Amino acid sequence: MNIILYLASKYLKFKASDRGISAIAVIAFLSIVVSSAAAIVILAAANGFHSNLREKLMYRDAHIIILGPGRGIGNYEQYIDKILEIEGVEDAVPYFDRQALIKGRLNTWGALVKAYPGKFYETDREFSEQFRLIDGEFDFSSPHSIILGENLAINIGATVGSWVHLTVYSEEFFSLQYRFRVSGIFSAGFAEYDSTLAFMSFEDAQNVFDAVGYAYGIAVRVKDPMNVEKYMPLISEVCPYQKWHWKSLNRNSLIALENEKMLMQIILAFFFVVVSFNMLSTMIAMVLDKKEEIGILKAMGLKPGDALHVFLFDGFLIGNIGSALGTVLGLLLTNSLNSILRGIENVVNFINRISYYIASLFVAAPPPQRFEFFKPSVYYITEFPLEIQYGDVAFVIMLSVIVSTLAVIIPARKASKLRPVEVLRND
Repeated sequence: MNIILYLASKYLKFKASDRGISAIAVIAFLSIVVSSAAAIVILAAANGFHSNLREKLMYRDAHIIILGPGRGIGNYEQYIDKILEIEGVEDAVPYFDRQALIKGRLNTWGALVKAYPGKFYETDREFSEQFRLIDGEFDFSSPHSIILGENLAINIGATVGSWVHLTVYSEEFFSLQYRFRVSGIFSAGFAEYDSTLAFMSFEDAQNVFDAVGYAYGIAVRVKDPMNVEKYMPLISEVCPYQKWHWKSLNRNSLIALENEKMLMQIILAFFFVVVSFNMLSTMIAMVLDKKEEIGILKAMGLKPGDALHVFLFDGFLIGNIGSALGTVLGLLLTNSLNSILRGIENVVNFINRISYYIASLFVAAPPPQRFEFFKPSVYYITEFPLEIQYGDVAFVIMLSVIVSTLAVIIPARKASKLRPVEVLRND
């Protein structure tokens, strides 16, 4: 065993007198390090974007919604009191969720009108984070006021303070029109919401939808929304109406996110397979370079199995150390990626300002626009939403170790089958 460890470590040492073989081994090692680091950052970015989208899906319709027949739930306050007594339920409020037409200065647009009572926007922190106010005020208690999504306001030509007409249809299919003042404009960071959502006060919705004394439904928020299924039986015991949780309402979107994550892992696996060919060529070159030494050692009593283990251990060592260093590097890059991007922005903008100052001494030139990776006017995000999951870290480490070890099997078998007589006779 000692001779195996000695030879394995000896073949991986870099020496200036070597014919480039150790340098090739270093390149193979660095390829594992860089690949592991890149995989960590890519998966963290994917997790961040997926979590961001899940939160938007989760908070648009609450964690659990309870719907009543006809006009809705008549004695909703009684049911809300019982639901709030359930352990793990954080909040339960009545709400409305109806389709309507909104007419502004430019166009008429279809919208999904949602209504909540009182200071809901101020008391529900998660909701206010997902539906960020960009102009005006977000107050559900203001009568005859409406809050529009950013894109919806642009499409109909509405601004804060302007008046819009809301058209709804009664059960007899008569169109009813109401006049509302735009009190606020929000951005959800999701084009579908910004283009279709509008909010009003719960009391106004009762009048508009001819449901005074009723609630279209009850929105329930729980402490553990990722395991929302466990609350359903408890709520069913105190509330007999139909109910759905956010996972069932957004099943297709959640399945798409899972498939996207799986596809990304498959692509990364193929990426590591490509890296393994670099390992394979490196180890084959090392075996060819060391064949005289291996032949002499075999003539002195080195067993074929020992020669096999030497190169297998080399691949295992490169994979383990490379994946460990790559993982550390990937975690550091993930935690500092947004700071690095801001630093790059500052450097580029500094160079642009210096260049503009020098150029303005000779010719008249317009001032340069500020360079930003995420422009607020174009993108919904201002930085990468990164999220590290330990399962992804384990996946990357396992993949790099397995690939690097499998890549050296063919060279190791070649080394074990070298015949000392042929090697010494030919060389």
